[in-house]
Amino acid sequence: MNIVIEIISNAIEALLFLITFEIISNNRKFIKENKSKTLWFCLIYITVNYLSTFYISKIYHTMVLCVFCILLLSYITKIEFFISCTIFFSFFSIIFITENLTEVIEMFVFDITLDQLFSTSVYSLIFLIVSKFFQIFIVLLIFKYSKHFIKFNTFDHENTFISSFIVQIGIFSMFVFIITFQIFDLKDTRIYNILVFILYFVFLIIEFKEMKKYYKFIDIKSNYRVQEKQIKNMKEIISIIRQEKHDFSNHINVIWGLCSLNKPNTVEKIKDYIDQVSDTLHSSFKYINTGNDYLDGLMSIKYNLAIKNSIDFDIMIEEPFSKLKIKENELISIISNIIDNAFEAFEPEFKIDEKKITFDTFIEDNKFCIEISDNASMIPVDIQNKIFEKGFSTKSKKTSDHGFGLYITKQLIEKNGGTITLESTPQITTFLVAFMLKK
Repeated sequence: MNIVIEIISNAIEALLFLITFEIISNNRKFIKENKSKTLWFCLIYITVNYLSTFYISKIYHTMVLCVFCILLLSYITKIEFFISCTIFFSFFSIIFITENLTEVIEMFVFDITLDQLFSTSVYSLIFLIVSKFFQIFIVLLIFKYSKHFIKFNTFDHENTFISSFIVQIGIFSMFVFIITFQIFDLKDTRIYNILVFILYFVFLIIEFKEMKKYYKFIDIKSNYRVQEKQIKNMKEIISIIRQEKHDFSNHINVIWGLCSLNKPNTVEKIKDYIDQVSDTLHSSFKYINTGNDYLDGLMSIKYNLAIKNSIDFDIMIEEPFSKLKIKENELISIISNIIDNAFEAFEPEFKIDEKKITFDTFIEDNKFCIEISDNASMIPVDIQNKIFEKGFSTKSKKTSDHGFGLYITKQLIEKNGGTITLESTPQITTFLVAFMLKK
């Protein structure tokens, strides 16, 4: 009977471990799409956990199992060792908290020691059931609301602090866990467990304070990058204006030269020249008031790019971006990626008389909507379903994008509580982004 209970317990742990992997790696369909790998993982996990009870000393039991589980996850799921460490210690922290909490509750309710808890079959069974219930509840709760945690991009280069933080907490938990099961000779283990909890949460508070400082630093760094992009945009705008000033000066000099000749047909020649200039001359620079200074510069640059590529870029800002609460660098990335995608839709071999891109903002159903459309060729239905997937790209292999542009765009939009949809017909392709209005 004890063997069956232990196998069931280990099986639950194995599945919860894989669900934790799905949550942190943002691979929510791994178990569903890899049933054979899941089965092998569970069988190996159960077998090693069961055999380790008999063949590995209690002092080294937990450490050996921790290393084995990290290697097993890395091998089965084909992820890097450090990522496997982060996922394992996230799961181990849940195990540590739930089991220690269950111990404390059970010892106070039944007025028993830690030694009695594990030496009496009834108390051990209660401990197992309650702790597993807590673990299932916590993991499934996190899984259900995991989309809300997407902003914690754990394995992003700028957010490696989160991974390090998780690993530190996990290692600390592991050693406390090891010590806990070596103190059965203590007279009052309840006090010991309370002290362990106090120590653990003091450590958590210190780490969270460090994390707060780190994110403050990241915000400063992000703002600095936005400022760099803004300076770059402003330099390009100044360059455009200087070029136009030079062109206007040339035209004025020609007219002045014709006036200086003072020939009988000078007036007619000046009129003809002005007619020719007015047909071909247009301003490459256009100031776009979007309600966001950084976006103003970006849109002006994109407008200039459209003129150079003979594209009619129609911008209609019905609602200013000041009504939207989002970091400037993330807003710039979202808008820039979608507009760039519209530009790239007009490939060199694509022939059309009037290339057109429209950019509109409006409010609908109490949501701030951004609609970007182009009249390039239709995106096939099978590609529409994959276009936001990581690594998918319709571009040639020579490009450096490698299919991450729209994937990153969707991640940023969802991080800020928004949605993005795509509709493509033979006449028009439209990306619609919707955010909640700033309160």
